[in-house]
Amino acid sequence: MVYPLQKIADGINDYRNHLRLFSRNVRLYLLASFLIGLTFAGYMLLLNLYLREQGSSEAFIGSILSAGAVGMTIAAIPAAFVLRRIKLKRILLSTTVIYGLSIIFLTWLPVAGYLAIISFTAGTAVTFYRVAAAPFFMRNSTPKERTYIFSLNFGVMLLASMTGSLVFGRMVTVLSETIGNMIEAYRWTFVVSVGLGLLAAIPFSMIKAANPRDENEKGEFSLALVKRQGRLYARLFLPYFVVGTGAGLIIPFLNLYFRDRFGQPPDKIGLFFFAVHGTMLLGILAGPVLARKMGLVRTLVSTQLLSIPFMVILAYSYSLPVAFAAFLMRGALMNLGQPIGRNFGMEMVGKSEQALVNALLMVGWTSSWMVSTAVGGRLIEAHGYTLPLMLAVVLYIVSSVLYYVFFRNSEKKTSSGYIVEIDV
Repeated sequence: MVYPLQKIADGINDYRNHLRLFSRNVRLYLLASFLIGLTFAGYMLLLNLYLREQGSSEAFIGSILSAGAVGMTIAAIPAAFVLRRIKLKRILLSTTVIYGLSIIFLTWLPVAGYLAIISFTAGTAVTFYRVAAAPFFMRNSTPKERTYIFSLNFGVMLLASMTGSLVFGRMVTVLSETIGNMIEAYRWTFVVSVGLGLLAAIPFSMIKAANPRDENEKGEFSLALVKRQGRLYARLFLPYFVVGTGAGLIIPFLNLYFRDRFGQPPDKIGLFFFAVHGTMLLGILAGPVLARKMGLVRTLVSTQLLSIPFMVILAYSYSLPVAFAAFLMRGALMNLGQPIGRNFGMEMVGKSEQALVNALLMVGWTSSWMVSTAVGGRLIEAHGYTLPLMLAVVLYIVSSVLYYVFFRNSEKKTSSGYIVEIDV
């Protein structure tokens, strides 16, 4: 019994020692990530439920989510160029405001087709914040603490999701009982979530970053670069695209899954998402420790494959306790490797390429959601949840195989862990 406790204590000390290495800029960015994450948590948890309360179909909801993914996809590559030429602080402050206002318009204007345009705008705004993260962390860290920063960034967003799921799900129920109108309860809950997210402007304004031209090596965004590195870029892009296609079929609809299949109310669904974000947070915090022992690639592939049986359980189970347990395990395993994959992509390229590659990885994810969320909504409306879940299983397996085949020889084991070698 002493040995496991000692291992846990060593792990905590390991994290504490690496946290001390984080720069002031990184700490401010992580604080802002938490605040923006509260707005995103309200959006992810409640938008589908709000639109269903308004009488919208799964197909319509899928089209709204798909429009957001279109905005994210179209903006990702331009964002990589813009971030090299305009001070990061200006971009982060303006897009924080635009994103918050977009959520307000989405939820306070009457439900109609033009909501897709607003969703597109929200997706475009949030893209700049996400594309900026990875190159920002690379510039403001050393290799020693870098994996911990990437994982903790995901962990901070999950902590925000946990907080938002617990608070906002309960807030809808309390407000609906107080004012007697569920639609209004949703809307005022969105106002609170956006207000908290706008507070991110404070830590963003305190970041002290050099002019982008001084921070970056001379950019190589050219056809020559694409010709030279195109094979590597394609290999980094394809697994993200495939797994994103699978995720887009079902992940945005899991709140509706518990509502439709098990008849759960918003506050209970909020508790479910609070719990799953907790297991995801534990998984993500364990990621750097596993990566040091197994390597980035093997950690990502193995945890992604281990999540597959739990997806199958979700597809076929009509027992709430069983489905909930599978929901927790799938979330922890599937998300453990995501920051590791992003970190790996950054390590595989030079500093001048990091913003571009980060944007490409984001495009790989969002371009797949652009189509698969719309398809997923129609499949659920026509066939229920089992078919899209099983299609997602197949795509997760394909992504894992691709990642292993492409990058199994890209890391070298050393006495202090694994280091990335460009050998693809």
